[in-house]
Amino acid sequence: MSGKPATIGDFMEAMERWAPAWSAESWDKVGLQVGDPAAPAPKVWTALELDEPLLAAALEAKVALLLLHHPVLFQPLEQLRVDSPATARLIKAASEPLAIFAAHTNLDSAPGGVNDVLGERLGLSELTPLVPAQNQDIAKLVVFTPPEAMEEISRALFDVGAGNIGDYRECSFAAVGVGSFWAPPDGHPYLGRPGEKEMLEELRLEMVVPAGRVPQALDAIRRTHPYEEPAVDVYHLRQSAPGFGMGRVGSLAAPRRSEVFAAWAAAELEAGWAHLGGRAPEVIERVAVVGGSGGDLLPQAAAAGAQLLVTGEARHHTAEQAADLGLGILCLGHYQTEAVIVEPWARRLRRELTDQGLVSTIEPYTGGIDPWRPVVPEEE
Repeated sequence: MSGKPATIGDFMEAMERWAPAWSAESWDKVGLQVGDPAAPAPKVWTALELDEPLLAAALEAKVALLLLHHPVLFQPLEQLRVDSPATARLIKAASEPLAIFAAHTNLDSAPGGVNDVLGERLGLSELTPLVPAQNQDIAKLVVFTPPEAMEEISRALFDVGAGNIGDYRECSFAAVGVGSFWAPPDGHPYLGRPGEKEMLEELRLEMVVPAGRVPQALDAIRRTHPYEEPAVDVYHLRQSAPGFGMGRVGSLAAPRRSEVFAAWAAAELEAGWAHLGGRAPEVIERVAVVGGSGGDLLPQAAAAGAQLLVTGEARHHTAEQAADLGLGILCLGHYQTEAVIVEPWARRLRRELTDQGLVSTIEPYTGGIDPWRPVVPEEE
């Protein structure tokens, strides 16, 4: 296998391209939680959550990075003690070292993430988000430049992450105009004379940039722009984010009896238990899915025309609410509705890093188990 050895940072960048941090819920904790971005990552596993069996297996297999759906640091960390199982695992991981990266609600929201995979596993097509996301993490950067400097300035901005729109890179726009300035007597203008008014042809160069990269972009302009005082505008944007959002709704290939579909879905996800509530019509065709705990999206599912919402778990009164709204709710287990992502996650990263000429062994951890188990009532 040839190529450049991948680092933890390479995986962080790959995840940011696919499931960017801005798409996570505001209360969530995502990103690198343990480890060094510069450290090598020759072996990487994807998994749902960290428990003792996973930690032991990862350390034995000399895994360098765990990509987890459930963050290991979620509540404020008040103590870091070896006699607390949860923090003891973090101490052990950090001391090996074993890096840990979390992609939680951002992986739920992203195209090709948890909810898309769940919907496809349940035979749904034409999937769209139940709650479309808005990207508020994008800024528009505008810089006015002499034509001969545009290429160097553009390159510097692209190198710090500006100009990315979806899968397209190095996107920009430039328009010709006439700029004017009066240089101070002690100034050193790139064109014109100190103490005189000057008018000249300029380009208005603009491109999008992640809001978090604006400082680096401004620094790139300062390093490459020939003017003493470059004119720069930064606008913060609110843009729709096609394909991003919580939950999905889609259609079955053909109408199915709701009870039959529920039984089939439980078997498909190997759900140890399944509960059907609410009031689904006898025959359904339009189904919403929310991995994990998705009962709160019941009104959005009803508004989207879903006849059944499939999720992991929900509160008692959600079933009553579903009946009032005229749809059914099928709970198949938090673990079962999210574990579906583990293998597709590994496949996607394997493909992406290979395309970039990066070398790492990326595998799904298939030893995870549901922390809940069904109890069979004792017969009299």
